Amino acid sequence: MKCPYCQKEMRFGHISASNVLAWTPDGESADGFTRWARSENSVLLGKWYGLVDASVDAYLCDECQKVIIDVPQPKEKNKK
Repeated sequence: MKCPYCQKEMRFGHISASNVLAWTPDGESADGFTRWARSENSVLLGKWYGLVDASVDAYLCDECQKVIIDVPQPKEKNKK
């Protein structure tokens, strides 16, 4: 993947965390000590499978020091 900032090639890898991996708006808090507590405006970034760390695929630009990820689409809830 080409970096959108400098157009150099980015390296593929992963970001992982031992907790839920989420983006939270500035000024809101996300509790890092529990797996489920987070701001209602948080966006989950990685998949978490219970006993396995949360992770998401990511691209790193060594030149710009930027990381790019795709935000996973939430699964549709069962409609009854």
